[in-house]
Amino acid sequence: MSTEQERKLIVQADIGSLRQSLNSFVLPIEKNQCLRLTSLLDNELMGITDLTRELLRVPAAALQICRVAGDMARTKDIDILTLEQACNMLGTLRLGNLLRSLPIVEREQMPLAYRQMLSISEHALIQAQGLFANRMARLWHEVSLASLLFLAPCWVLIYHRPELFQVWDARHLEREPADAQIKPWLLDSSHIMGLIQHLAEDWWLPPWILQGYRSLSSSRRVMVKALHIARDSTHPQQQQALLDDDRGLSRWLTMPANSLLMANGIALGAHHDWDARHTGRWQQLTALYLGCTLAEAQSASHMNAVESARSQGRHDDPDVWLPAQALIWETRSRKRVNLPTPTHSAGPSDSAGDVQEQTNPPDPAIWREQCLKLLGQSGSFASLSDLLHSAIRALNQGLGLNHCWIALYNGKQKQLIVGASAGFNSPSAIQGLALGNCRATQWGQWLKTHTLHNVNAQSLKRDSALIPATVKSLLGDQCAQLLPLQHSGQVIALLGVQGLQQEDLSNEKQRKALLKTAECIYRALMNFQSKA
Repeated sequence: MSTEQERKLIVQADIGSLRQSLNSFVLPIEKNQCLRLTSLLDNELMGITDLTRELLRVPAAALQICRVAGDMARTKDIDILTLEQACNMLGTLRLGNLLRSLPIVEREQMPLAYRQMLSISEHALIQAQGLFANRMARLWHEVSLASLLFLAPCWVLIYHRPELFQVWDARHLEREPADAQIKPWLLDSSHIMGLIQHLAEDWWLPPWILQGYRSLSSSRRVMVKALHIARDSTHPQQQQALLDDDRGLSRWLTMPANSLLMANGIALGAHHDWDARHTGRWQQLTALYLGCTLAEAQSASHMNAVESARSQGRHDDPDVWLPAQALIWETRSRKRVNLPTPTHSAGPSDSAGDVQEQTNPPDPAIWREQCLKLLGQSGSFASLSDLLHSAIRALNQGLGLNHCWIALYNGKQKQLIVGASAGFNSPSAIQGLALGNCRATQWGQWLKTHTLHNVNAQSLKRDSALIPATVKSLLGDQCAQLLPLQHSGQVIALLGVQGLQQEDLSNEKQRKALLKTAECIYRALMNFQSKA
């Protein structure tokens, strides 16, 4: 087998693995969104139309409803075209259970790249409704749902890999992308397009969405012909004559499914630059589709962007860029200038012994990603070591804690045994280190007195009789924090963070983040134990 064939097989395996992972992932919603949706569902005065209009304002919930309804529709070989159809297929009871089971994550804890991706889709929805839905009143619901969910596979991908969005963003803004460890195939548009199309098929998304993807791939030549005709917007009669001469092109252009393609094209283009060529091309194609002038199409798209900004103002998210902000700038200068700087962190050293002198900047995106993975209910981890690796990543790379470890209680040895660590020089020095018996001992009783123990040289000396020698040797004279995880009144694990400064011990923000991470690790251990 040639090297090229081996490379292709590796890429295909990577794509398949990522596809499987994304298929099992459920996007979270905010707590207030969940409460709003469930209260609407429980309100007898509200109809299904009221609920579906609100669902369009919560894209992640709309996607999950369509995915679950799609699984049912697939067995009946029917398509899901509208949110009303999806909700009716599920029924009130199942719909309520589904909404209440969605993961809850507050907005500021979601990756910025993902929030920006949702904003683009919400903008596309308003563009579609403003440009097309009113002219195709009977298809309002179909146009709305398909336009909103057109980029839905990208939402899940970007939630998992926010650095992909950051690289794409930087390229279009002609900035140097941050140094991100991304496999080359993830930057290949053909591979990404194939993955996205497969996800849409797996989820049984509305057929208009699949048709839109086909227009970008297999029907690309037809689209290019349409774009060439649309470019000559100053001669509408000549445009019409060219369309009359090509019935196939004319039929393709007037397909309602193309409306969501144009709406998303405008939203994606405007995200970077209203005056860029690719933004103008989508506006030209829209003008040709609607049979209006380019100026009218541009004016309408600008008004829709303003309406979208008003609608998204409810999120109160200043970090998300809204293209309407650039409309007040002079023509030819309406290009976005602010680019969130992606954070880059080194990988965990997964070693032990003497601590390394290193500085690991916190990466909130990694922390959120790993915590959500730890909170997953559907077999996220193939082994306990995978779980511990994810937990260490949350601490080391996510919170920027340079020297950390996790010890689990071993019933046979009756000891807390270090199972994973990061930030130490010698892998053999701490892996498997016994940190004492925490059951029915003074050490265990001391651990259970607090959820987080601040430790320094003075406290170690004060409590020396209670703390095992191996723990004192491991911590030395460093400032540290110890977090015992308890179940049914017994310590089942111990998290350790050391090499801290004295002021870190009183850092309330770090304390809260550590406690949240500890809770995620505890729940992951409980879920893993119940599976085993």
